[in-house]
Amino acid sequence: MAAMVVAIDKSGRIVIPSEIRDQLDLTPGTEFDIQVSRDAIVLEPHRPHRARQLAWTEDGRPYFPAVVGREVTDADVQRVRDALQR
Repeated sequence: MAAMVVAIDKSGRIVIPSEIRDQLDLTPGTEFDIQVSRDAIVLEPHRPHRARQLAWTEDGRPYFPAVVGREVTDADVQRVRDALQR
């Protein structure tokens, strides 16, 4: 999908184009995780039931099991690293 231009209104809102809402199955009330990554805003639907869970191989190495439609993000890896350091 090509990049789209959207504008922030006076209240700080951005309308997500319907093509993107349809593609990601976003409905009214969908919550988002938002973070700043360098000079970009990263906005991801908040779906706790689809959170990446760490698993372990038989020889003790950690890995993320595949989840259809979801890639491992830097935030996933950082969350696990933080948890393992505690």
